[in-house]
Amino acid sequence: MNKLDIFINELCGVFSNEEQIKKELDSGNQKHPKAKHINGICNDKIINLPDNFEGYFVIEESYYEQENHKNILPHLFLFTLDVNKNIVLTSYDIPTDIPKEEFRNDNENLVMDYNKLRVSSKFTPMTYKDNNGVYEGRSISNFTEVTEFTLEEKIENNKMYVSEVFRKNGKVTFGFIDPIVYEKIN
Repeated sequence: MNKLDIFINELCGVFSNEEQIKKELDSGNQKHPKAKHINGICNDKIINLPDNFEGYFVIEESYYEQENHKNILPHLFLFTLDVNKNIVLTSYDIPTDIPKEEFRNDNENLVMDYNKLRVSSKFTPMTYKDNNGVYEGRSISNFTEVTEFTLEEKIENNKMYVSEVFRKNGKVTFGFIDPIVYEKIN
């Protein structure tokens, strides 16, 4: 297995922050939403992939629940190795003809055309550094002149630490500086 294969094996699966929520509830201070990620390789759902394509497209299904509010946020990411053998996450726009409720790993009818996929114009690709099997990455994207999005991730030992923060004019408007801690449950 090469470095990318090892990383993808660590990244893919079902993750939940159930333990984090339990600890927060026990302390009387729930700061994070109940969250679940389902990450799966979806190269087999993409037609017209170039021969000998070296990368993994991954559907990340994100489900968030806080009080009576539920939110579904699917993403399409491409993971590749750069010239220095670092792992790079590139975000792609979800095809506009696919409703987000149908953009799931378990949707057997989901088909995308590689020739129609578009790299997200908003998201700055994130490079992960590998420190003996601990992968850490940070990306700062300017969504508008005044809106900045910061993504920080750490992946290790079947856990993902994810901090996503939106700032408008330098002030936090949404997200969590303290990461959501996901543990692999499947």
